[in-house]
Amino acid sequence: MMADNPVSWFFLTVIGIYFICRFFKKVIDESERLKAEREKACQEIFFENSLDKTNAMAYNRFINRRENK
Repeated sequence: MMADNPVSWFFLTVIGIYFICRFFKKVIDESERLKAEREKACQEIFFENSLDKTNAMAYNRFINRRENK
């Protein structure tokens, strides 16, 4: 049999680890892409017009003051 040899097991393990890592990389890349899309959507909501921009800047100043205390 092919898998009775320890060298065969080693190669099968290396190939398996490669595909597992590739799968997890795709999952991480997809989650990062979705996170970036959500962040962009949130930014678009805040910066639709100049009034929203001033409100967002005022909110950021308020948060920064509260964190510095």
